[in-house]
Amino acid sequence: MKARLFLSLLSTLWLLLAQPAAAAAPSAPVLPESLAASVELVYGERDGFWEKTLLLRFPTVRRALSTSDGLVDARAAFNHAAHPLLWGKLGAAGKAYSEGVRDALADRLGVDRAAVAQMATAADMDNLAVVTRSHGPLTVTVLATAGARSNAIRTGVDSGSHIEGLDEDNKPAGTINILVLTNIALSDAALARALITVTEGKTAALEDLRVASTYTPGVQATGTGTDSIIVVSGTAAPRATYTGGHSRIGELIGKATHAAVIEALGKQNGYFLPGAKRFPDAAAGPAKAPGDLRIALLHLDPVPGDIAGNRARIEAGIRAAARQGADWVVTPELAETGYNFVKRVGTGWIAPFPDAWMHTLAAIARDNGIALFVGFAEREKGSGTLHNSVAAIDRAGTILGAYRKQRPVGRAEAWSVAGGDGKPFTVDGIQVGTLICADAWRPDTAAQLAGRGAQILLSPANWPPVEGMGPGDVWEQRSRETGLPLIAVNRGGREPELDFSTGVSAVSVDGQRLFSFSAPAGGIFYVDWDRRQRFREVRP
Repeated sequence: MKARLFLSLLSTLWLLLAQPAAAAAPSAPVLPESLAASVELVYGERDGFWEKTLLLRFPTVRRALSTSDGLVDARAAFNHAAHPLLWGKLGAAGKAYSEGVRDALADRLGVDRAAVAQMATAADMDNLAVVTRSHGPLTVTVLATAGARSNAIRTGVDSGSHIEGLDEDNKPAGTINILVLTNIALSDAALARALITVTEGKTAALEDLRVASTYTPGVQATGTGTDSIIVVSGTAAPRATYTGGHSRIGELIGKATHAAVIEALGKQNGYFLPGAKRFPDAAAGPAKAPGDLRIALLHLDPVPGDIAGNRARIEAGIRAAARQGADWVVTPELAETGYNFVKRVGTGWIAPFPDAWMHTLAAIARDNGIALFVGFAEREKGSGTLHNSVAAIDRAGTILGAYRKQRPVGRAEAWSVAGGDGKPFTVDGIQVGTLICADAWRPDTAAQLAGRGAQILLSPANWPPVEGMGPGDVWEQRSRETGLPLIAVNRGGREPELDFSTGVSAVSVDGQRLFSFSAPAGGIFYVDWDRRQRFREVRP
């Protein structure tokens, strides 16, 4: 069994290494020349899942200390990333898989297998952080990947569950992998002391990011249960025998580690330092009456399939709303993806909710004291089912959850599964009910939310005014039946399949439409709400 597994890994990895990286893959990081190391990123696939390897090679033997391999006279070091689902599929064979990767790399490089230091992770290598710190003749570069949302622990508090050789623990695992390169020679004692310095820098980063233990609520994490470190000595003078924080080389190792872990966790998990995602603009805009909430209607123009571009448009819209003193920001339905996105980019890219971008939005909400209601494509964690959803995030940056559309419409939404009964979200002490587009077509969903205590209804939509297909006076009807104000946030622009340019966003109270807003190429509209029935249009 192990022999067959190894041969399969060897042939797969050999082919992988023999091919150039895909055109869309990020370029390999550039290392300082003084480190005398070459680096490449190797991309491939196994069983339909991605594999990505960061490979470093050294022209001469380098003394290294690895938490996986011990002391190594190294000719190479690598950090191998594989898709989380691949690790789950491998299960108990994961260790043999990692060793097979190492052996195949060593054979390909023509070096002894014991001369290769190794690490493995499920964090995406595209989220690699590379940080260099220098002082005088000293240079340190740290290359880090990091994930801490699944098994962050506080050492000394949390329990372990695995006894090597007696049982197998195949639970999903986050990992912080840190590879340290120095230009100067380090003694074995200095290599060992560097592990402490790296760990202190990593733990300081987790503390600054306020990463909590996954297992003990409210307790600060010190790492994850599967972290790895490789420290590689350089060859230049002056030789160091001590790498603690009082030494200049220790300072560089600690600072580079701290910065790299913060960057990697931001890329992978959406953890950001408080204030790091704060928009620099001071809140301004027209004055609000005491107690009023300013609600920004992001009547955007999403481009179908342009996920990165749409996310940037949403963040720019939030920034503009923050400048106008907005308290809540509401986007259209599927603002992240555009409406007809599946035929362009499929659904394989959709990560389980909440993904790193959702955590980025949470950081933006926290740092600007602004609540967000964002239309997106959701993959349910665990089941993997897909939904047309709206995420709710409060001012503290808490991701309250997602409302899932109960009435997906036609072929364009065939990718999504209808959601169950919706519940209001509590934001600023207000029970907020959510309807997505066609959910407002009939009275039952709105009535359900009203019956559960909703005090206002928000309805993100992709609803072009088409004869016989609405929206007509649907929003007014729902506001009359429920007695609740209803704010519909529609969109502008065009997709090849549908013309949204005459789409209307609206505010309706007691069966009457108070305001209508339209912008052919998209825009932002504002209303102030007294938390009861009064609304006032705001013109920046």
